[in-house]
Amino acid sequence: MPSYQLRDTATRRLLAWGLADYAAAEAAADRLDDELERDLAANGEGAGRIRLRLDVEKVTAGSTEAVGHHVLLLGVDDPADPLPAL
Repeated sequence: MPSYQLRDTATRRLLAWGLADYAAAEAAADRLDDELERDLAANGEGAGRIRLRLDVEKVTAGSTEAVGHHVLLLGVDDPADPLPAL
């Protein structure tokens, strides 16, 4: 039976593994996004752009296959309309 995992594309570090299905991998990416946003806020980090790309991998009988990607943009506090109203 296959399982799914999340890997940081840049560092190749495995961030989550043993996930039941693709939906569980998406949920894990959402949780990771929330955790990183909280950590940034706790450290006084606000506006800025941190881009993290995650590979969603399917693992079947020891073989790993990339089946999707998530790109997280963290710490983005851009106003909805950067120009003042006239």
